[in-house]
Amino acid sequence: MKSRIVVLAAAVLFALGVGASPAQTTPAPAPTPPIRMPQLPPTNQIINDVINAVVGHATGAFGYNANEVDGTVTYFRRFDMQVHLQLDKYRDVHLHQGTVINPRGWTIQAGQSVEVFGHANGDGSFEADSITVHG
Repeated sequence: MKSRIVVLAAAVLFALGVGASPAQTTPAPAPTPPIRMPQLPPTNQIINDVINAVVGHATGAFGYNANEVDGTVTYFRRFDMQVHLQLDKYRDVHLHQGTVINPRGWTIQAGQSVEVFGHANGDGSFEADSITVHG
């Protein structure tokens, strides 16, 4: 009977882990990979892009474009023209020997709707490279 109690006690202790080796430890968790942040452009570039977008929308709403003038001719004489833009704004346009007028051979007159392509001058006037007359 004593041997049964000893065997039973040994079985219970073994089942509870008393007989486990003290050298066993819980394995350490695997390290997590580092988080990669997306590469952003420099802060100044972001600010410049936002400013250009806002200015582009604002100038477009007022009918102002650095490379195009679209409106009605109020004055025309030889190499000088004035165009009435949206919101009662006016723009002086300068023509040169190479300015192309479409339709070809058309004579520009006050009251005509025109679309002028070219570039802005430092004084705010516009240098015309081509003019398209509508209607």
